Amino acid sequence: MFTTRVFVLLAALVGVAVARPTVRNVMTNSEFTKILKHHKEKTGLPVIVDYYSDGCGPCRQIAPLYKKLAKEMKGKAVFLKVDVNYNRETSGQQQIRSMPTFQFWLNGKKKHQFAGGDPNQLQQYTKSLATEAEKYDVQISKEALVAFYKDVAPEKADDEAKIDEILEKAGEGGGPGHYKLVKKLEKKYEKKPETTPADNRSVKKKGDKGDKEDTPKASKKATGTSLTAASIDDLEKELAARREAEAEKKFEDAEDDEEEPKSTMKFYEPSDFPERVTIIGSGPAGLSAAIYASRAGLRPVVVAPPMGGQLQGKGVMVENYPAVTGVTGPAIVYDMIQQASLFGAVFEQSLVTSVDVSTRPFTVTTNTTTIKTHTIILATGADSKWLGVAGENDLRGGGVSTCATCDGFLYRDQEVVVIGGGDTAMEDALVLARTSSKVTVIHRRDSFRASHILSQRVLENDKITVLWNTSVDSFVGADKVIEGMSTDDADEVINLLTHVVTRNINTDEVTNINCSAAFVAIGHQPNTDFVKNTLEMDGGGYLVVRPHSTYTTVDGVFAAGDVADKVYRQAVTSAGSGAMAALDAERWLSEQGIGDEAAEFEAELLREMLAENAEEAENRKEEAYPEVQRKKETSASRERKDEMKAAKAKATADAAEAADAEQEGDDEEEVVVEDEEVHEKTEL
Repeated sequence: MFTTRVFVLLAALVGVAVARPTVRNVMTNSEFTKILKHHKEKTGLPVIVDYYSDGCGPCRQIAPLYKKLAKEMKGKAVFLKVDVNYNRETSGQQQIRSMPTFQFWLNGKKKHQFAGGDPNQLQQYTKSLATEAEKYDVQISKEALVAFYKDVAPEKADDEAKIDEILEKAGEGGGPGHYKLVKKLEKKYEKKPETTPADNRSVKKKGDKGDKEDTPKASKKATGTSLTAASIDDLEKELAARREAEAEKKFEDAEDDEEEPKSTMKFYEPSDFPERVTIIGSGPAGLSAAIYASRAGLRPVVVAPPMGGQLQGKGVMVENYPAVTGVTGPAIVYDMIQQASLFGAVFEQSLVTSVDVSTRPFTVTTNTTTIKTHTIILATGADSKWLGVAGENDLRGGGVSTCATCDGFLYRDQEVVVIGGGDTAMEDALVLARTSSKVTVIHRRDSFRASHILSQRVLENDKITVLWNTSVDSFVGADKVIEGMSTDDADEVINLLTHVVTRNINTDEVTNINCSAAFVAIGHQPNTDFVKNTLEMDGGGYLVVRPHSTYTTVDGVFAAGDVADKVYRQAVTSAGSGAMAALDAERWLSEQGIGDEAAEFEAELLREMLAENAEEAENRKEEAYPEVQRKKETSASRERKDEMKAAKAKATADAAEAADAEQEGDDEEEVVVEDEEVHEKTEL
C-alpha cells in the first residue's frame, strides 16, 4: 500500500508541467528564495516584486499596470506578487511597512525598493534593470568553445572531458555562468569565444519543443518492478530529487497559460481633433462626471493616475452612500469605472503636470501625453495632510503612514497610534482595532470633530485608548538589520518606528508612546497646485466657483468634489457635484456651438467620397457602353437641328410678315397720291 502511494506520487510529479504566469503569486518564503536563486544562477533576469493587499486601494489600482508591464517585459524580467496577508513570512523578513511596495532584484541582490503606486518609478527601474541584465543573455556552445581553444590554446581543444567540465560548471542554457566564463576567457586570452543568446531566457510558444517539462528519469530503484525493492530512504531521496528538479525547471520552457481578465476600461488614444470634455481626477466626482458626460455622447477623457481617491483607499464598509450596503470603497470605485466605460468614457492613467487655459482649445499636459480640449472638469480631490514634525518624512514606509486600510494589517498584534479627531481618524482606529493589540488615538482637543456614531464606536471599543489635548512632537525610529537572502548577500539596515513623542497642550508634559506604526489622519489638502495662478482659489487652496454651479473663474473650466468643497467633503456630495459639472459642461458646449468635430469631419469626408465615387462610376459607365454615348450624341444633334429649323422658320415668317407690312404701306401711299390728283383736276 505504501509503495503504491509513493508510485502514484512520483507519477504525478513526473506528469505535472508547471506554467509560469505573467505575474507569479508567491505563496511561501521558500518559493521566494528559490525564485531569486534560480534567476541569479540560471537566467540572470531581474526579479520585480509587488507586495500588496486586497484591501489596499492603491494596490488594486496599480495592479493592471503592473500586469501590463509584465506582458511588455516578458522574457526580459520576472514579475512576482506577494500578498502580505497570506505570505507573512516573506513580507515580514523583508520588513514591508506600507503598500504597495515594489522591490527590484538582480543576481540575488536587492537593487532598489520604493513604496507607493507610482507607475513612472515602476517602469523606470524595471527597464533600467532589464537593460543592465541584458549582458547575461549569452551562451557558449561546445562547438564554439572547441573552436575558441583551437585558436588560442590548441592543446586544450582536444580535451573533451575538460571542456564538458567547464560548460557544466558554467551551467546549462547560458546565463550568468556563461557571462562569467566569457569575461574570464577574455581576460586570459584577450579574446572572446563566439556566443549566442541564452536558451534559458527564450519565451517558448505553443508547439515548441520546450513546451513540455523535462523531468529527470526515475532511478531503477524507484521505478518499474524495482519499486517494491526500494528502501524508504531511496524513495525519499528520489522524491527530494524530483521536487528539486521541478523547482529548477519551474521557470524554464514554461508558457503563460493564465487567461488575462478582460476589462471594460477603454484607454485614451490621441486624436487630430480637440476633446470636448476632459475630466482630471478619478474619484466619485470625476467618475460621476464621466458617467453623465458619456451618456450625453461627449466621450469624456478621464485623466488620473491609477492610485484613486480617498474612497479608493477605504477598506471599511461604506455605510453612508445611498443604496450601497456591505461594500467597500474600492468596490464602489471599480463599479463606477466600469459604468463610465460602458457608456464610452476613456481613461488616461497619468499625472497631470500643467493646464494651459490662456488659449482655446485648452491644453492639458501629463507626464506622458498632451491633450487638447474644449472644456475641463477639475475633480482632483484632496490628499492627506502630514504633521510636518521631526522624523515623519524619514520614517515614511518605516512605520509612519496615512493609510490604515493599506498598511494596518502589517502590524497585526502590535501597538499602533492614530493622530486626528475627524471621521478619517475614527475609521482608521476602528480598522486597526480589528488586528492590532492596542490602538492609541492622539487628539489635540477635548472632543472629536467626527460624526457622533463613529465617535461612540471608538470610545466604546476596549482596544482603543484616547489621549485628549495632546499633540505630536516627533516620530522616533531605530535601525534594524535585515539579513541577506543568502550567505553572499550583504545585510540591509532600515529605520523603523519605535515610539511617538507627544506633548500635553495644557500641562506641557512630554510622553513617549511606544508603537510599531503611526497613522496620520488630520485632514486633507486640495490638489490644486498645478492650476495655481491660473484659477481663483481661496486661502485654503480650494477652487472658487460661481454660486449654485460648478463654473470656475474661466469659462469652460468646471470644478467638482472636494477640490471645491471644504464644508461637506463626502463621497455622495462629490458624486452629485460631478454630475452638475458634466451638465454645466454640456450646456456650455451647446451655447458655444461646439459639436463632435471628428464625426462632422468624417461625415463631410464621406459625402465627398460618395460624390467622387458617383462621378467615377458615371465615367466608367460611359467608357464601358460607347453606344449609349453615341445615342446621347445623336439625340443631342437632332435636338440642335430641330432648334435650327425652328429658328430658320421663325426668321422666314418674321421676314414675310415684315414684307407684307411694307407692301401695305406702299399701297396706302399710292391711294393718297391718286386722291390728291383727282382733287386738283376738280378744282381746275
